[in-house]
Amino acid sequence: MSFMDALEKWTAEQERERNRLRDHQITVQVNDKKKSKRNVHQKDMVIEYGLVEHDLDNEHLIGRFELYFADRDTLIQQDRFGNNFAFGELADMHAAAAAIFPYLADHYPSILKETPFAISYNPIAEAWMIEGTLPPGTLGGVIYIALAKEDGKLLMMFGTR
Repeated sequence: MSFMDALEKWTAEQERERNRLRDHQITVQVNDKKKSKRNVHQKDMVIEYGLVEHDLDNEHLIGRFELYFADRDTLIQQDRFGNNFAFGELADMHAAAAAIFPYLADHYPSILKETPFAISYNPIAEAWMIEGTLPPGTLGGVIYIALAKEDGKLLMMFGTR
């Protein structure tokens, strides 16, 4: 298999994975400045997300698998933003999405470009993990966020390069 064939195969796999994450949508309002710092307009942005179930025994598990099964203290140590915020109880992935995406729209709107987002549940830390994605064939970093299930506390938020 040539390098180009391998690259095309890898890009197609990434696109299939991203399409699988387009199960659910939420609309948030984002400040749109357009080329002006003074004229700010509200614009609706559709964020797509999907549930991803991680299996520790999966040999092909990619991404930051050490976060998907980390305990709560490990997640808190990874926090690089230092936000001490709580959203209330997050019973399911839809509650986690409804809590975090409007928050990101207000404070970090550029992060929302990493749609679709992968949401998974960390059973050890009892936390929802939200992970951004990149367009197929793109190299770079994404955002990782952890929210406690029982009180919605923002445990961790950091970006990779």
